[in-house]
Order: sequence, then C-alpha cells, then structure tokens
Amino acid sequence: MSEGGQGLFANFLKLKGGSWGGENAWCGVEASEGEPTTSNGAAAKSAGQPSVPSILNKIKAQRLSDVEDAKATLATTPANLATSLKLHTSPSLISFVDRLKSTPHTAVLAEVKRASPSKGDIAPDTSAPEQALRYAAAGASVISVLTEPTWFKGTLGDMLAVRQAVDSMPNRPAILRKDFILAPYQIDEARLNGADTVLLIVAMLSPAKLKELYDYSVSLGMEPLVEVNNPAELEVALEVGSKVIGVNNRNLHDFNVDMSTTSRVNDAVKGRDVTLIALSGIASAADVEKYVAEGVKAVLVGESLMRAPDAGAFLRELIGLEKPAPAPAQKPLVKICGVRSAKDAQAAIDAGADLIGIILVPGTKRHVDLATARAIADVVRTARSKSERRAPSADPTPLWFGNHAKRLRSRRLPLLVGVVRNQPLEEVADLVDDIGLDAVQLHGDEPQGYARQLPVPTSKVFRVAADGSVRGGQPSRPGLNEFVHLDTQGAPGGEGGGEGIAFDWTVAKRIVDAGEVGAPSSPLPIILAGGLTPDNVAAAIETVGSVLAVDVSTGVEGADGLKDVEKLKAFVKAVKG
Repeated sequence: MSEGGQGLFANFLKLKGGSWGGENAWCGVEASEGEPTTSNGAAAKSAGQPSVPSILNKIKAQRLSDVEDAKATLATTPANLATSLKLHTSPSLISFVDRLKSTPHTAVLAEVKRASPSKGDIAPDTSAPEQALRYAAAGASVISVLTEPTWFKGTLGDMLAVRQAVDSMPNRPAILRKDFILAPYQIDEARLNGADTVLLIVAMLSPAKLKELYDYSVSLGMEPLVEVNNPAELEVALEVGSKVIGVNNRNLHDFNVDMSTTSRVNDAVKGRDVTLIALSGIASAADVEKYVAEGVKAVLVGESLMRAPDAGAFLRELIGLEKPAPAPAQKPLVKICGVRSAKDAQAAIDAGADLIGIILVPGTKRHVDLATARAIADVVRTARSKSERRAPSADPTPLWFGNHAKRLRSRRLPLLVGVVRNQPLEEVADLVDDIGLDAVQLHGDEPQGYARQLPVPTSKVFRVAADGSVRGGQPSRPGLNEFVHLDTQGAPGGEGGGEGIAFDWTVAKRIVDAGEVGAPSSPLPIILAGGLTPDNVAAAIETVGSVLAVDVSTGVEGADGLKDVEKLKAFVKAVKG
C-alpha cells in the first residue's frame, strides 16, 4: 500500500460514531445543522470558516499526494534518487548538532518563509538565497527553508539555491528542510537538495513512523530536529533518541501561540544531553532573553525576520550582537612580479615585498626555467623562515574573499606566486610541486573553476578593457578562486599583462564597492595591477579603496628589463609609507 493509501486507511479507522463534528472534528468536515457537538463545541464553527484541524489534515493529505506525484515522475523516482545518493551528487554535510553547539552566542535558526496558513502572505516575492545571505552574514547558525509549496509557497529549489548561496562561507550555516516530512522519500529529497537536517513533527507521526524517519535521516548523516508541543510529545521524542528538540510555541491543532510552552517543556528536559530550541512566536530580544535565562540554547525565528526592514540588523538585535565595526584600513601588500633571478628576488624582499611573482609561461620575455624558479623559491623560503606570523584582524568576516584576504595578511611572508597562462592543469600542478609554489596566478582565459583543482590558493586575473568591460568570468563569484586580480586587457597578440599599461581605476572601484555577494557593505578585496609605478600607485590605491595587494612588474624595471633596486624601494615606500 502506498503512503497515501496508508494515511487514508488510518484516517478511516479513526472515525467514530455516525456524525461529522464532535469526536470526528479532526477530519475537517463541518457538522451539519443539528448534528451533535462535544462539550467544548468542537463542531460549532462559523459558516465558511474551516476548522484548524482541517487545515493541518489538508496539508498532510496534500504532502502525501505530492510525494506520490514526485515518485511517479521519471526523473525523481525513488530508484533515481537512490542512484543519485550513491553517486554522491548531494552536497557535502556539516553536523547540525555541532554547528549549534559551536556557536559562541545564542544560536539562531533564521527562516525563509514566504507565507503560512495562519498568516497568509508574509513576503511572497522574497528571493530565498538573497534572504539567506542576509541571515548568514548577520550570524545565523542555521537557515530554515520552507519547502512546502501550497500553503507556505516554498520549493526544494529554494533550499538548493540557499545552500549554493552560503556554500562558500568558511563556517556556513546548517540548512534545515522545514516541511511536513511523512516519508523516507522526502528525506532523500532533502539530502539531494542541500539539507543538513530535516524537521520531524511528533504531532503528525505515529511513534513507529517517527522512529523510522528519525533512524533513516541519521543513516544519511542528518540528525533531525524533532518538534514537540508538550511534555508527552517530548517523551516520544526522547524515546527515539533525539539530540535536538524544538518546542513549537504554536499548537498545531488550534494554531494558538503560547510562549510559555517552551518553558514547560524545558523544565522536563533539564539534566538530559539535549539541545532545546524555541520555535514560533519569537518577535523580540526580550523573548530570546527569557528563554536563554531558562537554559534554551537556540531559537527559530521566521515571520518577524521576514517582515523586518533590515533582517540582518534585526537578527543581531534579537541575540544582542552589535553591528560589526568597519575593519580598520590596512596598507596593501606588495607583489613584485616578473622576477627573473635569485638576486632580484632578494632585492625585492629587502625592499619590503610581500609576494614574489615568477612567470612560468614558456616563450614569454620574463619566463624562468625550473632551476631558476627553484633558486628563487629558496630565497623566498629563507626570508620567510625569519619572519613572524602576523596577528589576524579582529574582523569576523564570514565571507569568502574577505576571509581569504584575512588569512593572507596573517601568514608568514614573503610568498612565492607562480604565474601561468592557459596551461594544462596537470602541468600547473606539477609546477606547484616541483618548485614549491605558495600560490598560483591564473593569468589567461582559464575558467574560474580551474582554481578548485589546484592544491594552493589561486588568484584569477580579470581583464579590464578600455570601455570598462571586464573579461575573464565573474569577479565577485565566491567559492572558486581565493583572490580577485584586476589587470589591463593587453594588446591583441600580446602576453596579456606586464606591458605597463594602466586601466581606468574607477572600474576597479565600482567592483570593490559592489561588495561581496550578498553583503554589499563588505567591500570586495582585490589585487590591483596594470601600469603601476612608484609615481602613481598611491593615487591608484586612494581611488580604488579596498586594495588587498598591488602588483607591479614593468614599473620597477630599468632600461635593461631587470629589477631596479631604487625603483623597488620607491614603490614599496609609496604603498606602505
């Protein structure tokens, strides 16, 4: 028998007597005039107003029907989902429990919810990934995504988009599938669409079904969030081994909100190794403070966040987090590129260079052979062994480029950067190994995804044309190359750089000021190249703003094409003072 058939048969067996209403009010059919009612008037409802149990039962019946429809679709049959899981096409997991426990403040499960049965439309035009990025940047530990389409106007596509949006964050939020999970099939769907955990509602499941779904979710690596509404349901949740229990302050049988529900259940769970989460109705910092004082570790907030004019600011307000102060301005790092000898490498380091670039593109004028590259690498490593690790900035950025910029600034310096252009991946990986490169600069037309295949951090060059257009991919796209490198689009047939030609720096400023994806207030840190000299580099930095590093080659060379010691010193002084 199908899941839908089982539910239909179970509901039939629950019917009592020969009338609607009364003991059968749960089924959602109103009692006709003259039909008996219970002592609390269960069947006595206003004309045209559906009873609340009818909404819940309709949702359950609809979700069971949705599951059957999905199973019957060729692309999403249970067999195809199972095959996809075996092929590891699902995104990687993080531990829901660990993510909650490692949060240094009250953990927030921030919810993406366009609508609800009780409130109707809340924010129907919301972009799920955009909202999730607001939450994540503000410090949410978990993003809860409603995937029920009829009453909550969500989809599995929303959840996958949310997961993709936050996936590049160094300490990304866990992703919760918030839905009416009634079958193992839905747990497979959740896993394949980026969830780290799923919601299981005790009130909607028999103890046996709850146990089945709980165990199956755990078998896929996802510890579920088990929802209860009273101490009796809590005992059922504990019986199956739940480690994370959410207390819904909204009673699903009448949709009334009682904020003391969490407090009552919390009293019953004290002394157990369970993370308790308060769900529903949380609208103020006072609500959160009350629960935290009672020992609750996390709160789920949906409608209030969705309606907030500034969701990030409101999330921080709920848990008492101050708005992060702007990171203090730091002097850019200096990269001296096109170094062709160990002597020039030492001169650049003595002048104060942080990064030494060597050209590994055969046939170009600054190309160095393997032996020379190794000699330069020895100079860089020796200098680095005498340096100290820098203290990282206090800026707690959760964003891709900002985090990598922070790491770079805190590393022991100098570092050796190998510049390649349109070379086979295997060749580049061999150069990293043979020379001992600390980073790679992709200087050609390599796709950004190339960076994910390399064993060291990667800077991807994007070329700025005379008309202000940018070629080479999507500079602000996170999760691929660690650094964004802006250079001048060279002349046709040229070497694609190192020609001493500047581009319009306001283009770089526009890219910087657009910020990281989902966080326009966080400037995009860039490496700036193209026609820089000791005379113009300070003006370039002032124009652009958030410059992680400046990159120079021609601007510090003499007439013989070799590095000029005085120009090296002048350039570094112009950058660092």
